[in-house]
Amino acid sequence: MKIKWSSKVLASALVVSLAFSTASFANAQSSDNKKTEQTNKVQKEDKSSKKTKVGKTVEKRLTSVESSITNITKSINVYFGVTEDAIVDKKLSKKAASKKYNSYKGKLKADINKLRAIDKQLASYKKKYKGNTAEFDALAVKSKELQNLAKAEIQRVKDLAEQASTPKEENKKQTLQVIQQLNN
Repeated sequence: MKIKWSSKVLASALVVSLAFSTASFANAQSSDNKKTEQTNKVQKEDKSSKKTKVGKTVEKRLTSVESSITNITKSINVYFGVTEDAIVDKKLSKKAASKKYNSYKGKLKADINKLRAIDKQLASYKKKYKGNTAEFDALAVKSKELQNLAKAEIQRVKDLAEQASTPKEENKKQTLQVIQQLNN
């Protein structure tokens, strides 16, 4: 009888402990699920905030390159004495004009290379953050516009260097030829 009584006590103790451990396990599991859900929400918010942080960082870099191009343009205008009519007031030797042209061309090419690196970075971000490609597309368009601006400045400084190194009479003849071509 002692065996039956002790086995009943052990069985009931086992049932009670299983009941408490199951409830405890279920409670622990539900709190883990809540923590996981909260962690997922935080991670999603972090990813979306990273996209805007990444976009802002790239935008700052683009703005920096844009201001660099603007400063180079101002420097070109001052050095060659460009008036509002895009006429060069400064007279330079071919060597000096060529040297300045190469200097400005090198600076503008460096900016173009920076912009190409930004383009590659944007392509990488597009793959990494697929949910926000519109922002990266807009930044890529701005980068292309700045590249075109820099290329146009390279051509402009080449023309200015040629104007500054040619005698005034030839400049007048070239200007008249350009005007005649435009009128035709």
